[in-house]
Amino acid sequence: MDMKTLSAYTDGSLVLHQPSLWKREYHLRAGEEVICTMKQKGSFGSTVVIEGFGGAWVVSRPHWWRSDLNITRADQHLPFATFACSRWGSGGLFSLPNGERIQLVQSIWKSVNELHSAQKVRLVSLKRPAWWKRSLHVVIDQSSDVLDRHPWIVMVTYHLILMRQRQAS
Repeated sequence: MDMKTLSAYTDGSLVLHQPSLWKREYHLRAGEEVICTMKQKGSFGSTVVIEGFGGAWVVSRPHWWRSDLNITRADQHLPFATFACSRWGSGGLFSLPNGERIQLVQSIWKSVNELHSAQKVRLVSLKRPAWWKRSLHVVIDQSSDVLDRHPWIVMVTYHLILMRQRQAS
């Protein structure tokens, strides 16, 4: 059986949500199927573990005073990718192996977040259906080999949204 890639879900909406308010665990679901999970570790949630699509990754903040992130494969010690926040909190840039890049673009009203390719093509949209809802709708707008190799980017984007919400409150 072949494992699905993120591009296989371009035909419908995925949902990102927190199944329980009492646990710091988040699921990316396609219907009833959980295709990826994210668990926060530590008392401040500065480290998360993402599992899915046949891999596991650890996301951590190298400095407590900055929102930049390092991404490491769960079985390794050195980061292979980074996320650098833009100056005004309007997104940032994922730097990936082989010079590949994915840009996170956040709307000024913070209800829509998008992932763009280096060519400025929208690949993924993350939208909150209503301000009182805890879930996000994830739409794969365009299939992408880069996202298929790095599906953790969607969950890291959700982690960044959660970090921004905590900082705002």
